[in-house]
Amino acid sequence: MKMKNLEPMLDTIEDYNGQESKEKRMTVWIVILSGLLVGTVYGIINANSSVSDDLGGSHTTGMYKH
Repeated sequence: MKMKNLEPMLDTIEDYNGQESKEKRMTVWIVILSGLLVGTVYGIINANSSVSDDLGGSHTTGMYKH
């Protein structure tokens, strides 16, 4: 009994050796640039947001520190 090789060969894959469609190439670039844009916006917002340095000493809890 002879087994058939059902695995695809590299030459039969449509994206092999620069043969991908322009639409796929554009989609990949859009995904990459969108991720960079979202990361940049998040970084700018994170860098410019102010964080309160208040340690909460303005209210009394009734607990004593040693």
